[in-house]
Amino acid sequence: MHQEITKRNLFCDNVARVMTKPEPRVGEKRPGGRAERVRLSVLQAASELLTEVGYDKMSVEDVAARAGVHKTTVYRRWPTKADLSADAADLHVAEAIPMPDTGDLVEDLKLLARDVAKNIGTEHGARRSRSIVVAAAASDDLTVAMHQFWARRLALSTAVVERAIERGELCESTNAKLLIEAIIGPLWIRLLLTGEPITEEVADEIVDLVISGAKLHEVHTH
Repeated sequence: MHQEITKRNLFCDNVARVMTKPEPRVGEKRPGGRAERVRLSVLQAASELLTEVGYDKMSVEDVAARAGVHKTTVYRRWPTKADLSADAADLHVAEAIPMPDTGDLVEDLKLLARDVAKNIGTEHGARRSRSIVVAAAASDDLTVAMHQFWARRLALSTAVVERAIERGELCESTNAKLLIEAIIGPLWIRLLLTGEPITEEVADEIVDLVISGAKLHEVHTH
C-alpha cells in the first residue's frame, strides 16, 4: 500500500512539473529544438562542402543529403544557394573569428587579425574563401549576400575600436571601420593577389603599423 501511494505521488509530481513548465512566448524558438538542430546541420553541411568542392560545385541537393534532410527543407529556409552560403559563412566565421574584448586595443586587434589569418591562411580556408570571391564576381545574388555578410562582420569588428575610443585609447574622430579595413585588407591581398604567406606574425606587424599610423594621425590633427 505504501509503495502504491509513493508511486502515485511521484507520478503526480512529474505531471505537475510538466504542467507548470513555462511555455515559450509566441514567436520564441525552443532552445535546442528540432528546427534549430536542422538549421545547424544544414549550415555545417554547406560549410563543409564549400571547403571541399567550392561554391560553384556545391549543390543544394548535396547539402541536403549530407545534412540528412529533404531539399525542400533547405529551400524553405534558404531560397537561393547564395543565401545558404552567406549564412554558412556567418556560422563558420562566428566560431573561427570571435570578437575579442580584453580591454586593450592592440591586444584585441592582434587577436582579431591572427584569427583572420588562421581562417584564410590554411589550405582549406584559402580554397573556401577564394571560391566564394570568384563565384561572387559572376553572381549578383551571391554578391548581394556577401555584401550583407561583410556589413555584419565589419559592424561587429568596429565595435572593438569603438570600445577603445570610449576608453580613451584613440581619439573620437578615429574612423573605426576604416581602421578595421586597413588591418584585414592586407591579409586578403595576400590571399587573392600576391600569394604571399598569411601568418600570425604578419598579422601582428599589420596591427602595429596601422595603430602607429593612427596615433601619428592624432598628433598631426591636434
